[in-house]
Amino acid sequence: MSWATRANATLAYLALVLVFGGASAASPLGNVSLQLLGAGLITWSLLDRGAEGTLHTGLRRFGIALALLMAVQFLPLPPSLWQHLPGRGPVYEGFALIGAPAPWLTLSLNPWHSLASFAWWIPAAALFLSMRTSGAPLSRHLIAVITAVAAVSVVFGGLQATAGAFYFYEITNIGEGPGFFSNSNHQGSFLLCVLALWGCWAIGEARGSSLTAKGLDTTRALYSGVALLLVVGVVVSGSLACQLLLIPVLAALALALKPDLRIPLLVVLIGALLVLGGLGAFLLYGPADNDLLVKGTVPGISRQDFLITGMKIVGDFAPIGSGSGTFVELYRWYEDPAQVSTTFVNHAHDDLLELLIETGVFGLAAVALFLTWFLPRAWSLWGGARRNVVPLAASMVIATELLHSLVDYPLRTAAMSSLVAIACVLMVRPADPPRSRSRRGQRPRSGESSREMLQI
Repeated sequence: MSWATRANATLAYLALVLVFGGASAASPLGNVSLQLLGAGLITWSLLDRGAEGTLHTGLRRFGIALALLMAVQFLPLPPSLWQHLPGRGPVYEGFALIGAPAPWLTLSLNPWHSLASFAWWIPAAALFLSMRTSGAPLSRHLIAVITAVAAVSVVFGGLQATAGAFYFYEITNIGEGPGFFSNSNHQGSFLLCVLALWGCWAIGEARGSSLTAKGLDTTRALYSGVALLLVVGVVVSGSLACQLLLIPVLAALALALKPDLRIPLLVVLIGALLVLGGLGAFLLYGPADNDLLVKGTVPGISRQDFLITGMKIVGDFAPIGSGSGTFVELYRWYEDPAQVSTTFVNHAHDDLLELLIETGVFGLAAVALFLTWFLPRAWSLWGGARRNVVPLAASMVIATELLHSLVDYPLRTAAMSSLVAIACVLMVRPADPPRSRSRRGQRPRSGESSREMLQI
């Protein structure tokens, strides 16, 4: 059997993305290489869809919104109109100061940076497209690769934290254990997602196992050991947000263990309010420090400063934004010169805020379209039979990253955006065929599992 299949290529590419795509700005050579390989995988997926075609995920409208968001950044406008757009006045006046006529300009303040920011989506797009076709790897193979990378990342994180060495990036959290990431918060976020995938998959495997009682106990011990390693990794990462998100992830795994348990809607809503209220109270009155409610030790460098300054920028550039990829340069306009130091602000540490700054209503509309796809499907999955556990895990991955993105920027890394892209497919993908019907990972024949694909 040839190993040169697209399923194996997808798994190999995923491993590369998870290992070398853990920074939002560092290692440009590594990220460019991932983008070039991703472009090749996209081409392969489009040319080799298989007899069964592609899985319909229901994200067409969201995809169109993203395409429009990208296109509008490069919309050329005459100076008579461009100068009146929100936030463009000071730039337009610069041409008058140097005595030069104002040219036609794009909606984005820096179209080249906008183009570069869209290139970051290539790995996620490549894996999303590949996973939708009949030549995609099985879910269990996918989860095995992701979990193996996560386990090694935990080990590396432990070495980094104890030895103060073995870091993958020059700009990183020295003294902490970010693993394959440059940011230890993103390591914690990654491990949370893997915990959801591994935990749900292990639940499904144990539920359908035909092993003897002794063999089942051994298997469960192995599954639990890997899960415990991931939990320890989340705690050791030092991310307060991830440590708090660990609670609902573990609660969701406990619910996945009880597929026949039904919880009334009122109880769910009350529980959600209590969780949110408890998290808020912990942030306000808990013993752990956080830089959202208090200023950081470096003047001007804290989530509180980013939020206050970011809201000013939103007000100046609403409703159309400054252009994708312009945050870093734009933020410098608003910083207090007296507080500027060698430490610079690379992101708003709140992806929704940064999205509003850069893309305004266009980005907000895209988020709204995604939520109208995600929330009803997640609700139907958890309110249904809960027998196919992989879609449950996928919904946990997406929900975790949406929540974490409110206080950080994990989706700005190729690794995490790719993991969420895969989760979008897994949410609507049918279960793997039983191992007895799968010869060396061969996909089921046309007409078997393809009839189960959700056409939504």
